[in-house]
Amino acid sequence: MSTSGRRIGGNYAQGFTLLELLVTLLIMGVVAAWGIPSFQALGERNARTGEANRLQTALGFARQAAINQHQPITLCPTVERKSKLRCDDNWSQALAVVRGDQTEDIAPADVLRTFPATQGVDVRYSRGWRRIRYDALGHSSGYNGRFTLCPQRNKRPAEGNTLVLSQLGRWRMAQAPTNCQQP
Repeated sequence: MSTSGRRIGGNYAQGFTLLELLVTLLIMGVVAAWGIPSFQALGERNARTGEANRLQTALGFARQAAINQHQPITLCPTVERKSKLRCDDNWSQALAVVRGDQTEDIAPADVLRTFPATQGVDVRYSRGWRRIRYDALGHSSGYNGRFTLCPQRNKRPAEGNTLVLSQLGRWRMAQAPTNCQQP
């Protein structure tokens, strides 16, 4: 800001020159152009973290329920068809933890807990199963695999996360980022 003002009627008029305003707007434009993609990446990272937390919570709850109740417990993505809840193959949908080895319609009394779907993340299960079944010991034998979490509707190459499920029913997050480019 210019400290020397113009004298008008005994008072000094102070303000910005046109050049100062243009330089300020240019700097703001450069900072915005540089910062907005960073905020988008931050939003994608937060969405993936939230989805990973939801999946870990669902897996942990199902495993613990199987151990505590000494019976098989199923975790599956659900869809409502003809007002009945069924296991689906889209792991981005709402998840349900249910009693028994569910493959057909799920009785409302068998539902122990549901985990609502989140937006902005595509979840793929490497094994293609519609469910994960924990036995009474908390093992998920035969259902081990990888869950890949990638941002949805992303036109540029993006990084995702991978959650690995072991035969014993334990899970871990892979350290290396996952390449989310579509084949």
